[in-house]
Amino acid sequence: MKNKTRTNYNVFNYATRPLFTQEHASDIILFNAFSAIQTNNPLWIPATGKKICLTAVQTSAPAGLTVTLSRTGNQPFLSIVLTAALATYSESFPSPVRFAPDEIISLTTDTAGTMYITLVGYEV
Repeated sequence: MKNKTRTNYNVFNYATRPLFTQEHASDIILFNAFSAIQTNNPLWIPATGKKICLTAVQTSAPAGLTVTLSRTGNQPFLSIVLTAALATYSESFPSPVRFAPDEIISLTTDTAGTMYITLVGYEV
């Protein structure tokens, strides 16, 4: 029996509309753990004149709580609601969330309790 499988190289090599591109490797991984309530606590402060490019977020907690990630000026850009015990949330963005130069990512939680958060990305 002859094998009639053929690879379609056009999907990945079509130069004007690539399927997926990535400028930089996500070489910064920030891990934090908190047990007290957090209010606008800075998580990621970029180097002077640099922009944060956030590529993924992961958070977990033994009990339910709400986590809000904000930009400089306390402008929320992502709210995560963990509703069950031992809940986990993760999101990998198809293209990076880009921040302005010197813009900080901060964290606010709605209740006291242990929680873990990991931010993945790079600075340009």
